Parts: sequence; C-alpha cells; structure tokens
Amino acid sequence: MSSWIIATGQAWKLYGAVAGFTASLGLLTAACFSLASSGRFFMALAACGLFLGCATFVWFAAVLRCPSCRAKLVWTMASSRPHSSWIIDLAALDRCPACNRELDRISRPQP
Repeated sequence: MSSWIIATGQAWKLYGAVAGFTASLGLLTAACFSLASSGRFFMALAACGLFLGCATFVWFAAVLRCPSCRAKLVWTMASSRPHSSWIIDLAALDRCPACNRELDRISRPQP
C-alpha cells in the first residue's frame, strides 16, 4: 500500500474496497459451484456478485480523493491508464494528476 493512502487517512477506504471485491468474488464462486448441484441459485448469486462488484468499484472511485483538490483519483487513473496497470500506478502516485501537489506530504484533513 502506498504511503499517501496511509498519510491522508484513507486506508480504510482501500480496505473497504478489498472487502467488497472479495465478497463479490465469493458470490460469483458460489454461483459457479451451485451449478454442480441443482443450479437454482445460480442467477441470484451471479447477479448479486456482479452488482456488488460494480457497486464497490463505483463507491471506491467516488471516495478515494486527493486531500488538496478533492479530485477522484481512482477514476482519474482508471480512465487514463491501461487496464492492466492503473491500480499499480494509483498506488505509486507521488503527485496528484489534477493539481500536481505531493500526496504523501499532505497531512490528514481535518473533518
């Protein structure tokens, strides 16, 4: 995990996204295993897994922001970088792509 996420007090958002994506993967896995038995729960489990995965991404894209300019960093990185490397680039950020301020030197914002 990148130091700017910890320094700005946003690590809980990353943990929440990991939990949401893990639960989504669990539901999709359960949907696949349900096919081995009767398969009656396949559509419900698959739909819930897909919905949870999409909702988690939308939430994560909306809440992880630059503490200085409030730019949505997940969406900025996901829409401007290759699909195979945007999350690595997000973790390695040292400056906000919108305002160019150093991210790891900004202290946690006061509520």
